[in-house]
Amino acid sequence: MKIAAAIHDMMFSSKVNAAAKGNGHTVTWLPRGTPIAAWVTEQKPDVLLIDLGAVKNDPVAAIRALKSAEATKGILVIGYIGHEQDDTIAQAKEAGCDRVLSKGAFSNQLPELLKAPSA
Repeated sequence: MKIAAAIHDMMFSSKVNAAAKGNGHTVTWLPRGTPIAAWVTEQKPDVLLIDLGAVKNDPVAAIRALKSAEATKGILVIGYIGHEQDDTIAQAKEAGCDRVLSKGAFSNQLPELLKAPSA
C-alpha cells in the first residue's frame, strides 16, 4: 500500500511513521509549500492522510479537487482534526473525505487504519 501524508505536525508525523513501519509500509510526505492536489495526483498513493486543521494547505479544497478528478477519486482520504471543529468536519465530509476522525481517534486507530491494503 502506498501511503501519502499531508501532515506537518511532528508528533503526528512520528506516529504515522511508526504505524506505517509496523505494518511494513513507508510514507511519502507532502513537502512544505506544495499544493496538495497536484502533489497527490503526481504521487498516486492508495491512501492520503491529511491534517484538516492545516488551513494554509486548504485541505478541504484539495479533497474536493481529488475526489472530483477521475485519476484520483479512488484514493482513500483519511483526515483528522480537533473534535470541536464542526464546520470543518462537515466541509471535509461534503468534499468527499472518506474518514474524518478526531485527533485522538486518528492517533489511536493509526495502526489499524494502515494495516489492511484497502485501509
